[in-house]
Amino acid sequence: MKKISVRKGLSLSVVCLLSLNAFAQNDADMNKMTNIDWKEDSAEIVTVDDILKTQQDVTLRNTMEAHFRDVWSRKDYINISYNSSKLSPNEQIVLGLRDGSLVPEYSSDWGVSFQTGKSSRFHKNPIANMLQFYFDYTYVDLNVNHYKTNGNPGVSDTSVPYVVVNDKGNIDGIYFYFPWNLNKYEINYGMAIGPSVTIAPFTSLKSKGLHYIKFNIFYHVGYHASLIYSQKDNNPDINDANPLQKEDLEEYPWNYDLDKVRDHAKLAWGHGITNSFGFSVTWKFVGLGYEYRTARIKYKYIDTSTFGDDSYKFKSSTSRIFLQFRI
Repeated sequence: MKKISVRKGLSLSVVCLLSLNAFAQNDADMNKMTNIDWKEDSAEIVTVDDILKTQQDVTLRNTMEAHFRDVWSRKDYINISYNSSKLSPNEQIVLGLRDGSLVPEYSSDWGVSFQTGKSSRFHKNPIANMLQFYFDYTYVDLNVNHYKTNGNPGVSDTSVPYVVVNDKGNIDGIYFYFPWNLNKYEINYGMAIGPSVTIAPFTSLKSKGLHYIKFNIFYHVGYHASLIYSQKDNNPDINDANPLQKEDLEEYPWNYDLDKVRDHAKLAWGHGITNSFGFSVTWKFVGLGYEYRTARIKYKYIDTSTFGDDSYKFKSSTSRIFLQFRI
């Protein structure tokens, strides 16, 4: 009987120990549950709405980046202009009309031009999507101007020669005055480089269409070559009424066919530096602008045997209103 009692007592002790251990574990688990920061853990839970919102933000950002790349993408330009020009001598040049008058200033009655070029960015991204600095290169600047006469329309005088005498008193040549007073065509071609600034003031507004409105200001320095053709028209040459006879030049060793002087090519060519500044306003690929260009040119005559080989200084100024296309 005593052995049985001892066994029961041991069994009961083991059961009690196991129960205490189980209660201790339950208390520990309860403490762990109590110490959980439910707010912190719930923030780590990613919902479907969060995923959709993140995706929408990324899509919107990519869409806006693509939009502004398009706003600032057109760097090539083509300008088609209407010109108003003036051509005036920068020194005293005898007109050759027997009255001692000098070559006056001439104004164009019409003119057109074509320009094309490219703008290169000084910095990769526009400042605040509103301001961009460029370096422009206009590699084609072609102009055609027509100058009307000033004074007696179309009057010229091929009967008045002038004699060139060297330092020793010997005659170097007999030449005729270039008929500057005839109607003239001028064709010039040049290139230009310089800085420009473009401002897009409405990029902060919600309307995407307004983002494309841009204002551009530029200053360019260039070089150009010019060709002038004095047009033979139906107005009388003074030589028709008062022809200079060959015998009047018998004292000189040159023999001129004076009747053909009027038919010689009346061409002069020159070249010089240009300066221009202007502005434009564009929307997407089309815009309007204004440019003012000045130039200093030295002209020489192509037919040097008739008109001499001296050079003559002129200055010109051109105002251009242009239609611009951005590519």
